[in-house]
Amino acid sequence: MTVYFEKTGNYSEKVFEIVNQKLKESSIDTVIVATTKGQTALYAAENVKNARIIAVTHQAGFRSPGEMEISEEMIISLKEKGVEVLTATHALAGIDRAIRKKHGTWQISELIAETLRIFGQGTKVAAEIVLMAADAGLIKMEDVISVGGTGRGADTAWVIKPAHTSTFFDLRMKELLCKPRDF
Repeated sequence: MTVYFEKTGNYSEKVFEIVNQKLKESSIDTVIVATTKGQTALYAAENVKNARIIAVTHQAGFRSPGEMEISEEMIISLKEKGVEVLTATHALAGIDRAIRKKHGTWQISELIAETLRIFGQGTKVAAEIVLMAADAGLIKMEDVISVGGTGRGADTAWVIKPAHTSTFFDLRMKELLCKPRDF
């Protein structure tokens, strides 16, 4: 059963309750979590049971050139808790974003991102981080739970069959677990 939140926000506690329930009733063993500064991944590490957790951070330079938003201390803390941490170019931005910023011309990957945002920012993020984890070789092409959000914290979770960016159209958004209604 899908849970809907009235609006966007930090619903991490409820989202990870839903994630744990889905893990219990399925054979899924991997949870991919978007995290900017590490707090959402830390919450997952402390509250998700019986699953491998992969935290996907913003790429270096996302906010300012050469800067990471997540601290080295947080990365160490997450790894000590068994979380795998991935920092990589955003699958639905990358060089296409540079072209848009410099020339004002939208490219395909950002148009795909905008299309996914029709379902909310968290849905776009959930799809994107699965692509990134697949491209990094961290996951098999088996169903995972992917957790995204709008701003800080989690508000969206999907069961997704992964794909690589080069096979994007094989990605399957199989089951919506939760998301905000108003975004």
